[in-house]
Amino acid sequence: MGEKGTMTRLTTVRHHRPMRTQGRGICDGEATALTTSNATEVFVRCAPIASGTSKHGCRAQSRVIYESLGQMLHQAGADLGHVVIEKAFFRHLSADFEGFQQARTEAYRRRGVAGGDMPATTYLQQPPCRQGQDVELQAYAVVPHSPGGVEVRGVSPSREHGTAKLLRIGEAQQLYVANVPGYRDNGQPPDCFRAQSDGMFETAAQILRELDVPFQNVLRTWIYLEDIDRDYVELNASRNEFFLREGVERLPASTGIGGGLRPMGNRCSLDLYALLNPEIAQIEVMQTPTLNEAHEYGSAFSRGMKVAFPEQAYLFISGTASVDEEGTTVHLDDVRGQMERMLLNIEQLLRPHGAHWADLTQAVTFLKSAEYLDLFRKICAEQGLGQAPNTIVQADVCRPELLCEMEAIAVLATGE
Repeated sequence: MGEKGTMTRLTTVRHHRPMRTQGRGICDGEATALTTSNATEVFVRCAPIASGTSKHGCRAQSRVIYESLGQMLHQAGADLGHVVIEKAFFRHLSADFEGFQQARTEAYRRRGVAGGDMPATTYLQQPPCRQGQDVELQAYAVVPHSPGGVEVRGVSPSREHGTAKLLRIGEAQQLYVANVPGYRDNGQPPDCFRAQSDGMFETAAQILRELDVPFQNVLRTWIYLEDIDRDYVELNASRNEFFLREGVERLPASTGIGGGLRPMGNRCSLDLYALLNPEIAQIEVMQTPTLNEAHEYGSAFSRGMKVAFPEQAYLFISGTASVDEEGTTVHLDDVRGQMERMLLNIEQLLRPHGAHWADLTQAVTFLKSAEYLDLFRKICAEQGLGQAPNTIVQADVCRPELLCEMEAIAVLATGE
């Protein structure tokens, strides 16, 4: 809990122009720092700029990413040792995973970070839309201001799959879990998607039970499906049944999106964020008159979740697309129309809480085709969010006719 009278300060260090990293390559991205009485939290996006892919392109780009990540963290008062979670977006996940991991491990080892102290990381095949780019990285780091103000601890679930980090900032006890798949106990993924999905939710619940955390404390989920066109309906049935059994009434904010996963045969994967002591925060389901509630058409998630602590409030915006107040897809076959409606919905989710595009600390935009990138950037510039820290990747959305979707995190000062 922050000291009385301490103001939250958002300091943004941006590198929208190419930044050369120690002569090895060029990267761009953003680092946004949030400073409160207990810690500085840093949200980073790193994207290598390359002229084309090659056999060793991802490995070289990965080295550039981690050199740039270190430099960007340094400018925000942090370093690699402070990174808690990462999310990596690949063009070719299976082919490039080992090269990426080698570059990642070497970078953290130089900082003295290894084993269970490594960040919890999500790996996705969601190709960056910029041509020639093989991989992009988002990272979240926490720098303590005084001894005892922050505690980060890796959690080793009894099951082999999934990585987790317990993070305490002041009194707020938080849990991040990444890469929860739907495996059987023998480690082999079942062929049936429903069996995988049911297993995925049960594994997540088991990880929480081992920490004495009810699933009701989960405020945000990210669900990735290898074939979302085929399996999204079944995912909803699996999630609805699981939430009913677990007594989940306050539906988490969520993203359900297409993406390649590892290892091979894995059809779905789950990340989650939970607050272990929710009584210390004001938690509010976010709504807007431009959207109906997703559960009205069978998808058990909230449009957004506001989590307000004494000094700062986090607005977790769910994956949001071109859907209207009746839950209907609008602007069929109209890319610009869908992008503008998607952004309108997000803007209207933010506005009642006094938030604007400038308050975004992290975002991901999913485009059905990389060919839409230039148009999307143009629309972002027109609407004043061209400088947002936004990873733009290619992915299928939950309905075949939807051409784009966006998720985001905004942070506001609440201290007096």
